[in-house]
Amino acid sequence: MASKSNGVTITGNTCKTVDDIALGSEFKLMPGARLWFKSQQDTDTLKTQGICQSRSALPISISVNNSKLPWIKANDLSNCSSWIDNKMSCDDSAGAAKALTCVIATIDSESHPKGPEQRTTSVRMRTLSTTDDLDKTESAQDGMELDQEQIVSAMQPDINLCKSINHTAAPIKITWLVETNSRVNTVNSTPSNHTDQPFIDCITVVIKDFPYPQPSQAIWLSNQF
Repeated sequence: MASKSNGVTITGNTCKTVDDIALGSEFKLMPGARLWFKSQQDTDTLKTQGICQSRSALPISISVNNSKLPWIKANDLSNCSSWIDNKMSCDDSAGAAKALTCVIATIDSESHPKGPEQRTTSVRMRTLSTTDDLDKTESAQDGMELDQEQIVSAMQPDINLCKSINHTAAPIKITWLVETNSRVNTVNSTPSNHTDQPFIDCITVVIKDFPYPQPSQAIWLSNQF
């Protein structure tokens, strides 16, 4: 999931496409990097998605060492916990506690549209006029209430991963603009006192990466996650 990951390089990958990873591949996470990964669904298993967040001041190496869950192993890190409730953490070589945290969760394959061809059919939007003096929050609630609920519901599994990986249940209000090309470039956040930047960055990536349909006019959405 290259579009969501940041500060990550890959070596040893024999697959031809960007988002496919072969057994034996190795991820190198730079300080503060975040890695997203997702399984391919087959007839015997549910689709599974995971995220690793580095809070280390040092580069961290993660290898794909197994074809079965949890697939990955942290290299050269000390005091790695076992995978408990699909979550594990490691200290780094400098002694920083929980320098790497990884979380895995099953996802509903029907909740996310697959590919750009479904951007105009997966979630329908009603158009909403936007003016300079129009309140963004009211516009999202009045013109988009039902559609916004569907969008937020579809992205909620990813949001939950962001909360879990950053050890927070603190609410955060996000307002974002869906452009007429179905892209999001503007994301504004109103964090609480207990919200840190990696959590905000994680949610921002989820919102920007979501496969929106194309509205006839740019439209603001707002939600407290």
